[in-house]
Amino acid sequence: MIIAEDIKKMLRALDVDIDQKKGDPAEQRRFRRSKVHWPATIRAERGHACLHEEEREVTGIIKDVSANGARIDVDGLFFEKNNLLLKIPDLGAVRCDLVWRRGNKIGLQFSEDPEMIKEKLQQILPGIDDPVS
Repeated sequence: MIIAEDIKKMLRALDVDIDQKKGDPAEQRRFRRSKVHWPATIRAERGHACLHEEEREVTGIIKDVSANGARIDVDGLFFEKNNLLLKIPDLGAVRCDLVWRRGNKIGLQFSEDPEMIKEKLQQILPGIDDPVS
């Protein structure tokens, strides 16, 4: 449908405009991001943030990770926002919240102590604790 395509184009343009106004997010980061390619599962549990009556899970690939959060390409759409559980092989399960979404790409902020997550990440990602420059 033509109208739907026009709306999608307008939303993409708005996202780009908003990103440009925010400046470089790398300058605002407290923790170094590392590019990765890890499979993961995000779970919204009933009684927490789930929009549906049942628990909901989506799989995806983590594209980058820091002690504070992760960027993930998910398989399908994911609308739940708060009190999510991200399961990462070799790292375990981490509580998080969705902070942005652009199509099938989402940004998660970890709810747990970043120092604790950094310690876990150091075991599988040498150099994750280097200062952000």
